[in-house]
Amino acid sequence: MRFYTDNIGPIKENELKSLQKAFQLAQELDGVQEVTILIHTKSNTGYIERTLGADKVKGLFSGQYVAFDGGPRIKLETTRTINDNNIKRILLTFGLSSDELFKYDSYYSVVAIIGHQWSENGFKDWAESWGAEEVISGSKVSKSDNLDNVVKCAFDDLTDSVNMSTGIHHPMDEELCKTYLRALNKYGYVMNEKDVTSYLITEKGWDAEHANDVIKLISKLNSGGYFNGGQKTGLQNFIKNWKEKE
Repeated sequence: MRFYTDNIGPIKENELKSLQKAFQLAQELDGVQEVTILIHTKSNTGYIERTLGADKVKGLFSGQYVAFDGGPRIKLETTRTINDNNIKRILLTFGLSSDELFKYDSYYSVVAIIGHQWSENGFKDWAESWGAEEVISGSKVSKSDNLDNVVKCAFDDLTDSVNMSTGIHHPMDEELCKTYLRALNKYGYVMNEKDVTSYLITEKGWDAEHANDVIKLISKLNSGGYFNGGQKTGLQNFIKNWKEKE
């Protein structure tokens, strides 16, 4: 479940709506133990001081949990301190970007993310990738789906073939990925980096960092560059196979 606020700047009313949404989800979803508030650094506390009050923020900084009557416990984390764990939680972020949010999509402990936007279109790519719901209006963003089915089939096969715990870090997995990318590129299939990122993370369950390893290779091809490795012959056979799976 993915939510965001179409917010610009320090508007307390919208910040409260984000917090209220986090509380609502924590009560509605089974087993949620915590609302984790995520900010960049310990100097970026304006968001939560306006909503929770300075005294409670001091307690959060000292490592304490803040609890409200009938509500979940709240913990404060920064982008440097947060780790994936076994605690089922709602992640409420303040002031992060789309690229940063993609990282937390792959956290097993996170059952829902609410991104409170600071600047205009700050979450556009992330929101479109998930078809996220806007907290204030309740409307949903149209989910981006611009990849050709052949491209999707290629990444489906790649997902089924590689070790998902390491992505393409193993030489054989990297070689396979490069072969698939060579085939798609040679036969003119568009691999938009944003759309591929969205597909790998939201549809195929890739870790954001592992997906980015694939995107780096695509970026080289899209910019007219070159990489070593991967098969260079018989690539039409891959395309034929993917077309048959459409």
